[in-house]
Amino acid sequence: MKFKLVGIFFMIPLLIVAQNESDSIDAVIEEYKENYANSSEDFSIKLIDVDNDHDLDYIFSFGCGEGNCLRVHLNTNGTYKKVIDEFGVVSIDFIDSRNNKASKLTLNSVTNHCCGESPFGSHRDFSFVADEVILENNYVSYNHEYYNDEDNYRLVLLPGYTLEEAYDVRITTDNYNVRFSADLNRHNASFTCDEQTNIIAKLYKGAVVSVLATYKGNDHEERTWLYVEISNEAINDDVCSSPISYDFEQQKLRGWISNKYVEKK
Repeated sequence: MKFKLVGIFFMIPLLIVAQNESDSIDAVIEEYKENYANSSEDFSIKLIDVDNDHDLDYIFSFGCGEGNCLRVHLNTNGTYKKVIDEFGVVSIDFIDSRNNKASKLTLNSVTNHCCGESPFGSHRDFSFVADEVILENNYVSYNHEYYNDEDNYRLVLLPGYTLEEAYDVRITTDNYNVRFSADLNRHNASFTCDEQTNIIAKLYKGAVVSVLATYKGNDHEERTWLYVEISNEAINDDVCSSPISYDFEQQKLRGWISNKYVEKK
């Protein structure tokens, strides 16, 4: 079996990866039952081999505040280490694997600012392999569903595919625009750098970004658009505030840039 765990979060969660302390699992279970079983209708304990190492690990889920808490304890040679501690609205989806591939649990978490503070949601993907937690994706992107008053199906918001191998390009002009869609059109969107645009950040000249996908535009210049991942250091925060505002280490921004003023490294 392949297990996929999907979490949608509406406030900044507490994430603990590779926590040093470990406890007797019996004591851990009793603690959860004592503190949460009677006060939470959503309390559950799942015993699953999440990291495909032929021993069973624990997933605890229970209501806390307005959302749910999710905690994962990995079995490491008979001791249990808490490696994930998240708050949010959490669901677990179990999907059969294909082609007899090894089972693996993937944690996908989406975190949004509350109360209309920002349209930029945090996306993180973790996999669990042999007692280890691996961070596979860690980025923010514009939340198109709630923050632009348009027919999103007409826009190229995300690439239809990603490249088998990403490559780097260097920006050759200052304050280069990053956009939430692959076009130069006017947009009725909020929290953009300039009014009636899709511009969400400005890049320094000389900044290096990673190209994840490409798209051939339909404007009169037929320019090629690059779907890129951008470090916070590449963004000119003095001209337009950086959308990367969560306290997750080395988180990046994803968006579109034109290939007009870039050079391949």
